[in-house]
Amino acid sequence: MPYPFVESPNKTTATGRSIDVVVMHTMEIAERPDAALICARWFAAPVSKVSAHYCVDAKRVICCVREKDVAWHARGGNADSIGVELAGFAHQTSKDWADAYSSAVLARAATLVADVCRRRRVSVRWLVAGDLVAGRRGITGHSEVSAAYGRSDHWDPGSGFPVERFLDRVRRAQQAARAKRSSANARA
Repeated sequence: MPYPFVESPNKTTATGRSIDVVVMHTMEIAERPDAALICARWFAAPVSKVSAHYCVDAKRVICCVREKDVAWHARGGNADSIGVELAGFAHQTSKDWADAYSSAVLARAATLVADVCRRRRVSVRWLVAGDLVAGRRGITGHSEVSAAYGRSDHWDPGSGFPVERFLDRVRRAQQAARAKRSSANARA
């Protein structure tokens, strides 16, 4: 899936790295139509010294670091992960994540994460800190990376993040993509 690219210089160039984890973040930016672009522009500034692979808002996904390279999004867990920034805040409640804007963000992010997991053969399961330390593959939050490696105090995407609902959306997106590929193969 091609996405608009707003390149961040805040990355480590790499080749042949293994991707084991997708790390979910919150941008700490209000729910607004241009949240992904605002975040991407921040990552494009050398002074920020941070980045993620993707920024997602209700309308778009923007790529900031190519998946082959290491983004600087979750210290201790960057080398083998893909970072996904979601418009919104870590303090959002489960009710906040259910509003129309956040639901659109989660739907868009689920499609992206489903594709990353399919291509990288990452399991669609939520990992806690112990799973990360044990080298398991899956999806996690920045908070779990912080707890696992003790290199930051970030707690996003927050305790209100709808983990199970998000994983269900990712699984449904994978099923829809499989059905679409099967249908295309049948017509070919």
